[in-house]
Amino acid sequence: MKKILALILAAVMLTLTFTSCAGSKTKIGVQSGTTGEFYVKGNADMELPGYSNIECKAFDNGGLAVKALLDGQIDYVVIDNEPAKQLLAKNPDDIKIIDIALTTEQYAYGVDKNQPELLEDVNEIIAEIKENGTLKAIFDKYAALEYDDEGNVIGGDEAIEGIASASKNASKAAQQLVVSTNAAFAPYEYKKGDKFVGIDMEIAKLIADELGLELVIEDMAFESVVTSVGKNNVDIAMAGLSVTATRKQSVNFSDAYYEGAYQVLIVKKDNTEFDKCTTKEDVEKILKTK
Repeated sequence: MKKILALILAAVMLTLTFTSCAGSKTKIGVQSGTTGEFYVKGNADMELPGYSNIECKAFDNGGLAVKALLDGQIDYVVIDNEPAKQLLAKNPDDIKIIDIALTTEQYAYGVDKNQPELLEDVNEIIAEIKENGTLKAIFDKYAALEYDDEGNVIGGDEAIEGIASASKNASKAAQQLVVSTNAAFAPYEYKKGDKFVGIDMEIAKLIADELGLELVIEDMAFESVVTSVGKNNVDIAMAGLSVTATRKQSVNFSDAYYEGAYQVLIVKKDNTEFDKCTTKEDVEKILKTK
């Protein structure tokens, strides 16, 4: 009888030990559907091996991921460098950025494969606004945004009026430019009241005006932004999109309008684990041992 009880006790202890170990798995927060999520989980399309030893926790936006970090629910956050800067500006006493590029990316727009003429027009406009300084001016306009703890813009854009979307009308499809986006990725796209604001939204308005079209903006889940193009009269995806082979199956990508995007690690202010890191390999060596 004692032997049976001992075996039962050993089994219980083994179960508890396993549960404890499973629960202690390192967790990294990301914005759902972004390159940060692909980086942590792994993505063959982007040649990212991922981390089998780390649990990936997806959030609707970077602000929620940082809040989870500060609440002790996750250990780190991986996010694009520009949103990371905005999150740091909001939480300077609580977090810090390990400003080492974990991935390098290009942002471009996904155009309906059945509209090669639209792709040509978009590329011409991108080249023009790069050359005449308009693109830089748009980026500079959004450098002073202020955020709350959930990543919502709460200031720094008082002088920005925002862009109203026209109502979609199938009978006027030839006179409308329909843009799909996910308005939860400041400074590229977000909502201000019932209007759309952000770098991509300003460029969308510029493209529509240049082509003499009425702008329709459709806000949807990030995972649907690219796949919606070419369906229900959606012409172009504009949502801080990185170019990938899988996305190329759904759209033709424009020339890049931003080539400085990369993923970075956000940690708590008092975290010193990565202070001596100078390369991507240094950071990943630490993450792989978690």
